[in-house]
Amino acid sequence: MLVTTLLIIFFIVLILSMTALIVYFSIRYAKRENSQYEQFAKEHSYYFDKAQGQLSYRENSKSSQNGMLSNLKLSTNPFVEKYANYTTYPFGRGTDIKVAYVISGIYENVKFRAFTYSFTGSLVENSGKGGVFSIVMIQCDKQPAHLLPSQTFFEKNTLCQYLQGNLEVDTIHEGLEQLIELKNSYISG
Repeated sequence: MLVTTLLIIFFIVLILSMTALIVYFSIRYAKRENSQYEQFAKEHSYYFDKAQGQLSYRENSKSSQNGMLSNLKLSTNPFVEKYANYTTYPFGRGTDIKVAYVISGIYENVKFRAFTYSFTGSLVENSGKGGVFSIVMIQCDKQPAHLLPSQTFFEKNTLCQYLQGNLEVDTIHEGLEQLIELKNSYISG
């Protein structure tokens, strides 16, 4: 009986230890991921906003009684309203909409914004399959007269490119250069 009790206690301690290790490494990974965006923004004198970089995030305003936001919709999500208030796919549809790791600033004399955008699609709403998207956008005062490439759109004086997957800091400048070249070719062409 004593041996059985000791074995049960050992397995409980082992399970709790493994759970603690998983939580520790998850938090460590999330902090490292977050610092990668922050460091990139700092190196290039850009603005960084973690936004919804964690699944349970705190709203900075005092309007929330307990400080937590949950089940946000497009019309009430402060980060969507601030950074991603567009209607062209992938924006403006689905549920569980999140904006994370926003980097903005000026690159080659053009205002830009880059972030990770995600939503859950719904067959009932016909909102598309959903997913995670890397968004890069620049300010563009005139609507392009030519047909834009796929995964690129113009809305609200913004030229936007979206790709499947999380925003990678190594590709932000490349995406910006593509959009700037596209913008300049439409102005001169």
